[in-house]
Amino acid sequence: MQKASLALLEQVQKIISSYDYALSLRQIYYQCVSRQILSNKIESYQKLSRLCVQGRDEGLLPENSFADRLRQVDKPSSWTDLQDFMKSVRHSYRKDRWQNQPNYIEIWSEKDALRSVLTQVTHYYDVSLMVVRGQASRTSIYEAYERFEAQIDEGKDCFLYYLGDFDPSGLAIYESLKDRLSHFGNAGELINFERIALTPEQIEAYHLPSDPGKESDPNYKSFVQEYGPQVVELDSLPPDVLKRFVKDCIEENILPDPWADMAEAEDIERARLQEMVAS
Repeated sequence: MQKASLALLEQVQKIISSYDYALSLRQIYYQCVSRQILSNKIESYQKLSRLCVQGRDEGLLPENSFADRLRQVDKPSSWTDLQDFMKSVRHSYRKDRWQNQPNYIEIWSEKDALRSVLTQVTHYYDVSLMVVRGQASRTSIYEAYERFEAQIDEGKDCFLYYLGDFDPSGLAIYESLKDRLSHFGNAGELINFERIALTPEQIEAYHLPSDPGKESDPNYKSFVQEYGPQVVELDSLPPDVLKRFVKDCIEENILPDPWADMAEAEDIERARLQEMVAS
C-alpha cells in the first residue's frame, strides 16, 4: 500500500477512534472533508470506500467500527425457555417517564441512515423518533396528528423537533409537514415546530462541506435567492454534535422531580420483576 494511502487510513483510524459507536462510510467521509483530509467530490468518496475495504482486509481498521444502517437484519424475538423470556422482560421493562410531564415531544428526521445515531438518545429518554424519508405519506401524517391530538387533549404542550438536509427539498419537506399536520384539525395549530438541524449557523460553526444544489429541484430557484446555490447534507454534521442537539431539546422539556419519581418507581417495579423471575 502506498504511503499516501496509509496516511489516509491513519486519519480514518483517528476519526473512528474518537467515537464510541460505529460510523457509516458517509459519516467518515464527511469528517474527512470537514477536516480537509479529502476534497468534497465523488472521486474522493470512491477512493475512501476502496481504502476502507482494503484497510479492513489487511487488519488496519476494525470491522466493528463501520455501520451499514440501511441493511438491517429483521428477525422476531425468541427465547430458549420461559425462564429466559422472564429475564428478557425484566431487562426490557421501563415506565413511561413522560406520563407526569407537562410536555409531549417527538423527533422527526429526514434521513433513515441516521436512525441508529438518533435512537441512542431517543431510546434513552423514551422519546418517539419518526424517519420521514422525504415527503411522508398521508397515513403517517394523519397518525402523527392523532398522537399529538391525544396529548393535547390531556392538557400537554406538544413539540415536534425536525432534522433535515439544508437544501431546497429539505426545507420544503419541513414546511410541508407543518402545513399537512395543520390540515387535519385545530390540534395541528397547537404543535410547536422547530427545525433543529441543519441551519446556516450550524453549517458555518462546524465548517460543514457543501455541494452544488440540483437545478432540477422545483424549489431550487427560491432556495438560491435566499441562501445561494450550495447545499449541505445532514449526514455531514458530526454524530456527537447531532446527538447533543437532540439531547438538549429533549432535556429542556423535562421537569426533574417528576422524572426522578418515575425512575424510582421503575426501580421498585424492576425489583418485583426480579423476584418473579427468581421464584
